Amino acid sequence: MIIQKNLKNQKKLDVTIELILHATENFQKVYDAFFDLFVIEKDDISKQELVGHFGNPIFMLHIQIKKIKAYEVVKKLISIMPKSELDLILKDLENRIDNSSLYLRFSKQNFLENIIKLEEKDPIRMKIYTPVYVKKEIVDVYRKLLET
Repeated sequence: MIIQKNLKNQKKLDVTIELILHATENFQKVYDAFFDLFVIEKDDISKQELVGHFGNPIFMLHIQIKKIKAYEVVKKLISIMPKSELDLILKDLENRIDNSSLYLRFSKQNFLENIIKLEEKDPIRMKIYTPVYVKKEIVDVYRKLLET
């Protein structure tokens, strides 16, 4: 019963997205992809300028989405993700969860083409969080979220 309550209570879902934008990459293209796929506005993206190893500028982009909008982002993500990628996530779900958060990494280059593909190198990092108070139900809660 707790599983169903967590899925219905979309107000407790948070999505955090982070990525590194190198000096050679175009912020407008990244923004356009986030807007096209998830209707994320520029004001929702915080940008922190850092200095790279060779003194080049690097930007850390951070997006925090909460409640119903977060649920909509997750649903959209699942709807555009190839079934093979979703199957890989579901197969490895236990290893992707830590402290009630689901961690995913996607290819930044494919994302710019509106394609969701799992990737570890130079990824877009997404953390999906919903409170789960019974530890043994965490995997089931996320499985149901991803399969609905």
